Amino acid sequence: MLPYWQGARWPAVVAAVFGVIVVSAWAWGTRSGRGVGVVVGVGLIVVLAAVFVVSQWPRGLTVAPWLDWFVVWLLVGAVCLAALVVDRLWHASMVEWNWLTVRWFASVVPLAGVVLLCVGGLGIAQIDGDGRFRTSVGDDEILPLPTSLRLVSADTCASGGSSGNCTAEFVVTATDGASRQTTVTRLVAHLRERGWPLQPEQGSYSGSRDISGILHWRPHRIWLYAEAEPASALPPATPHDAVHVYIDNL
Repeated sequence: MLPYWQGARWPAVVAAVFGVIVVSAWAWGTRSGRGVGVVVGVGLIVVLAAVFVVSQWPRGLTVAPWLDWFVVWLLVGAVCLAALVVDRLWHASMVEWNWLTVRWFASVVPLAGVVLLCVGGLGIAQIDGDGRFRTSVGDDEILPLPTSLRLVSADTCASGGSSGNCTAEFVVTATDGASRQTTVTRLVAHLRERGWPLQPEQGSYSGSRDISGILHWRPHRIWLYAEAEPASALPPATPHDAVHVYIDNL
């Protein structure tokens, strides 16, 4: 339910299925007795919930994507799988096949299948050469805007390369027809309130913001031009008083 409250519906479904399989596999497959199975099962639930909370706690930073906590969940699932194997070896039975053996296989096979399937799916994750993960830019890194500003357009990957690196572009203008300089001042104040450490440079404002979470994520960098937008950066039909905000994950 926790991912669902964040609006991440598919990760919520995956998390629900994976969490049930991990906890049920141990509780049903262990040979250490019902009491141990229940206690460890409850402990697994607490661990999975704690991992999610630690991963998604903002700490004044950009919140990490769902992959951050799910990778740790996979590690917990792998540990649970290894524990079931050790538990079977520790409580080896002289009878080759019995009801406990059937339960053990019925627990281990689905768990192993889900862990291997999810690990294989992690190939979609973009990892830099320095071992840092890369996450795409989200609209919530700049939105919602105050009532004095209006979003003209947004493109979360206006330009980029082949390794998951993208530069997002947000076009913002004033709702009351204020000058571009006033729009820049309002926008800079708004972005600073949202946690972006914007600093003035020669003709622009820029800053970087780290990603929260458990894994090592590449920070996002933001910049906007204080003066007139370079002619090469202006798309057709852009209002002359609009301000372009760029955020990249390079």
